[in-house]
Amino acid sequence: MTPEETEEAKKIEADVKEAEKKKAAAEKDKAAQAAASKPDDLITRANAAAMRIEAANEEQKNLLDRQQAQAVETKLGGTAEAGTPKKEETPGEYSKRVMANDVEQTPPEA
Repeated sequence: MTPEETEEAKKIEADVKEAEKKKAAAEKDKAAQAAASKPDDLITRANAAAMRIEAANEEQKNLLDRQQAQAVETKLGGTAEAGTPKKEETPGEYSKRVMANDVEQTPPEA
């Protein structure tokens, strides 16, 4: 992972943490208002439920964004085969592969 990718990942994490803090503060304010008003009617309770659903949807969106960023980072990271020794094929393994017709054929050159 390059330093630019690392910095971008750190920025994304910081943005997510900041959004979570804001969301938590907003939920506390909403909960305090709801407790103070004592919702008794159906419309008020429905509005409170809608606000909770919207907050949950926002949190889900943030988590999905993080998952997508992680998937991109993983995809772009690739794999490294450096340092892994190649296994040399024994004559017995080669003969089995030939008999199974699993040999790569090169096309005749023109």
